[in-house]
Amino acid sequence: MDDSARQGAPAEEARPTRRAFLFLVNPKLHYDPYPDWAKWLPIVDGGGAIDMQWNTGSRRSGMEPGDLALLVKVGVAPRGLVALGKVTSTIYEGPHWNPDAARPVTGWVDIRLTALLDLDDPLPLSVLKEIGPGIRWTPRMSGVEVPIDVGEEVRGLVVADV
Repeated sequence: MDDSARQGAPAEEARPTRRAFLFLVNPKLHYDPYPDWAKWLPIVDGGGAIDMQWNTGSRRSGMEPGDLALLVKVGVAPRGLVALGKVTSTIYEGPHWNPDAARPVTGWVDIRLTALLDLDDPLPLSVLKEIGPGIRWTPRMSGVEVPIDVGEEVRGLVVADV
């Protein structure tokens, strides 16, 4: 018997409804994404993926492997969607990314980025607002859930463009 049969169905198949979550990247804060994006864009453009950890804000539960991850650039123009991927773990706690944070521990999740857009040419907020007019696309922290149908529509635009 192979290992996949012993372990049962993958989490994304076991749970019939996927969810979609916003993850934020703000170049004005501690993390400057430009050097990483310069390395990652050719990898993803060549069919690869980027495995990484991302902060979940105050969220400590509710994310599962297979959920859709939407990375939105906030803080500096141009703002908008800069990456897509999948959540690949449940939420776990780890050191806060900001050493000046009031709480030293925060939530983290593993994600696999499979589509990246240039940080200076994101899918604009105006387009995101047309797709999901009632959604706050620039929340204060990562981990905000958006309706899966909205997430999938955004995904369809990006994957078609990549």
